[in-house]
Amino acid sequence: MNLGKFRFGGVHPNDHKEAAEIVSSVFPKPKTVLIASAQHAGAPAKIIKKKGDDVKKGELIAEAQGYVSASIHASISGKVASIETVPIPLGRGSQGCLIQETENVTDTEYKLNPSFMSLSAEEMLSKIANAGIVGMGGAMFPTSVKIAGSIKSNCDILLINGVECEPYITSDYRLMLEHTEEIYHAIEIIRHIVPSIKKTVIGIENNKPQAVKKMIPLSKENNVEVLALKLQYPQGAEKMLIDAATQRVVPIGKFPPDIGVLVINIATMKAIYDAVAMDKPLIERLITITGDAIKEKKNLWIPFGTTISEIVDYCGGLLSDNILAMAGGPMMGFALPALNRNTIKGNNALVFLDANKIKKEKEYPCISCERCSNVCPVRLVPTEIAHAAKAGDKELVNKYNIMSCFECGACSYICSSKIPLVQLIRIGKDLLRR
Repeated sequence: MNLGKFRFGGVHPNDHKEAAEIVSSVFPKPKTVLIASAQHAGAPAKIIKKKGDDVKKGELIAEAQGYVSASIHASISGKVASIETVPIPLGRGSQGCLIQETENVTDTEYKLNPSFMSLSAEEMLSKIANAGIVGMGGAMFPTSVKIAGSIKSNCDILLINGVECEPYITSDYRLMLEHTEEIYHAIEIIRHIVPSIKKTVIGIENNKPQAVKKMIPLSKENNVEVLALKLQYPQGAEKMLIDAATQRVVPIGKFPPDIGVLVINIATMKAIYDAVAMDKPLIERLITITGDAIKEKKNLWIPFGTTISEIVDYCGGLLSDNILAMAGGPMMGFALPALNRNTIKGNNALVFLDANKIKKEKEYPCISCERCSNVCPVRLVPTEIAHAAKAGDKELVNKYNIMSCFECGACSYICSSKIPLVQLIRIGKDLLRR
């Protein structure tokens, strides 16, 4: 099998996939959940419940507002205890519903509709929208909007992102092993909604040989190509994966549908199947719990709004008093200021590291070694952007094409002088937004 690879840049961090062989299990139903109304790109959903209302698991609690938005549903059955501000792991605040479990309530059961493929394309797309599905690889862009745009663009390639190149994270890997048929059914659904699709490719990095092996038997009968990819971070980024799997290039300022490619993450595909085949909204996801500071590594199905400290307790607690906790992986994840945060749709992993074992790096002046520009997958010069951002020069950061940076962290990882390049680039983006 030929191994694909994107053409420019990239790094090779240790993947730390120790949790890959841990079969997924179900997290015990939490007594309370705090569910944010802003768990997606675009406008926050509007909360339609008030304090004291009874809600059932899967019931709509916040309506999508505008075209780019996503609905939010209750992840447990109970009573709305309050409407309050939610400090979510991705660094933004939003209004949210605090739901307390009610005893002796029968949860909604989601059963397979055996004739789901007889639904029209419009009905399928409506179910995806109503389920509140967003991109679960991290971008959290509303999936129904993405698919609708692909219809208008007459996309001819469906590219399934099973790369999972970020260190530590293994939830998509487990989904490919444990829910293979559902993912292939989701491919059928997407191809029914977007009839212009002529080719389907599943891209998987070759450090997941079991997933490649599991996916191949169903690929021939479903006219799907399973493509093993060389290890190269950030291969899971849309533009890099498109380059590796299709040899097409997304021009600066353009998006994948502009070159005829629809890219969907593995976890999103599973959610699409659940919505169309079972009428199940997006209320939970598989999350990798890992790192050297957590006692028990796990892959857990966790309802949205669950408190992270409760997850830590379920995994046996922490092994150090001095930890770095992250929502996501170490390259693009966000450090958590406290464990009283609650899970959202974009959380594919919670990583807990012993801060005592993390080497303390000292920042030095740039030595113009060009390592950062050599690894940048979109061919930017990160040090130039960082220096311009530090100087507050809006015109210069714009000239250096700062908005093309998707903050993969490869430049910071490789920097000889340990300059916080990504953080400086974020400052530069804020200059332009203001």
